[in-house]
Amino acid sequence: MNRIWTQTRSKTLNWFWRAALLLGGVMASAPQARAQTGASVTVDSRVDKAEITIGDTVRYTLRLSREARAQVRWPSLGANLGAFEIRNYHKPEPRTENNRILEEISYTISTFDTGRFVIPPLVIEYLMPPDTAWQALHTESLEIHVRSLLSSEAGDIREVKSPWELPRDWRRVVLIATLVGVLIVLAALGYVWWRKRQGKGLLPQRIEPQRPPHEMALEELAQLRTSDLLARGEIKLFYSLLSEILRRYFEGRYGLAALEMTTMELDRELRQVEPAPQACDEMRDLLEMCDLVKFAKFIPAHEEAALGLERATAFVESTKPVTLEASAQNGAPAAAAETNLINS
Repeated sequence: MNRIWTQTRSKTLNWFWRAALLLGGVMASAPQARAQTGASVTVDSRVDKAEITIGDTVRYTLRLSREARAQVRWPSLGANLGAFEIRNYHKPEPRTENNRILEEISYTISTFDTGRFVIPPLVIEYLMPPDTAWQALHTESLEIHVRSLLSSEAGDIREVKSPWELPRDWRRVVLIATLVGVLIVLAALGYVWWRKRQGKGLLPQRIEPQRPPHEMALEELAQLRTSDLLARGEIKLFYSLLSEILRRYFEGRYGLAALEMTTMELDRELRQVEPAPQACDEMRDLLEMCDLVKFAKFIPAHEEAALGLERATAFVESTKPVTLEASAQNGAPAAAAETNLINS
C-alpha cells in the first residue's frame, strides 16, 4: 500500500515539474520575440485634424523608429490614400534619439467630395539582419470627416428663390441726374456760343438761291455807270471795280479762277471756253486798260471809261445763257436755243 502511494506521488511530482519547466520556458521566450520584432521597428500614423471642409488640406504623417541595423522600405510617392489626393510630399533627414533612428514622412492631402473617408493602411517593409526575409508593418487606418461649405439644408436641389432687389440709393440717383442735366445745359450753351461765333442764328436760316452771274454783273455795271466816281476823279477806283465785275462774271459763267489770274493767263483760259475770238480780244484790251490805270497810274479820257462800260455790258449780254422761253420770244428756232444751252 505504501509502495503504491509512493509511486503515485512520484509520478505526480514528475508531471508537476514538467509543467513548471514548460511554463517557465514559454514565459522566458515571449519577451525575447517582442524585442526582435515589435521593438526593432515601430511605426505611428496620425493626421493633424479629423474633420475638414471640402477643399481643405490635411497633414498625414508617418513616424518610424528603428534600430540602426534595420533597413526600411517606405511606400512610394504615389501611395494609395483612398479618396484623398496627394498635394505635397515632405521627407526630412533622419535623426538619432536614444540609440534609435527616427524617420518621418508627411503627406499633404485633400479631397473634393463630402462624407466620411478612410485613409487605408500603408505597408512599410523592413529587414532585420541576420534575417534575409523582408517583414511588413501595416499602419492604422484613419477616418476623416469632410463637410460641405453649403448650409445644411435637406436635399441638394431647392426651390428657386425670388430675385432680391437691391435697395435703391435715391441720393445717388438724384446726384447723377443733376450731373447729366448740368452737362446738357453746358453742351447747349456751348452750341449757342459756337453758332454766334460763326455768325449764325440758333435756327437754320433760309438760304436764298444764288442769282445767275450775268444778272449780278449787269446790275453791278449799271450801278457803276450811275456812280459819280469819274466826276469826283476816282478814276483808279472806277477801273478797279470794272475789272473785278468782269472777273467775277468769268468765274461764275465759265468756272475760271479769274480773280487770281493775270490778264495774260485769263485771256488764254477764256479763249478755251468762249468760242467768239473777237469778244475775247475786246475783253483782253479792256482788262489791260484797267491794269494800266491800277498799276501804271495811266489816266484815260472820260470817253474811254464810257466805252469800256459799253463793251463790258455787251460781252455779258452776248455770253449769258439763253433759255428756251427767251429764244421763242425772239423768234429763234428751238434747235438753236438748245444748242446755246448745251454750249453754256
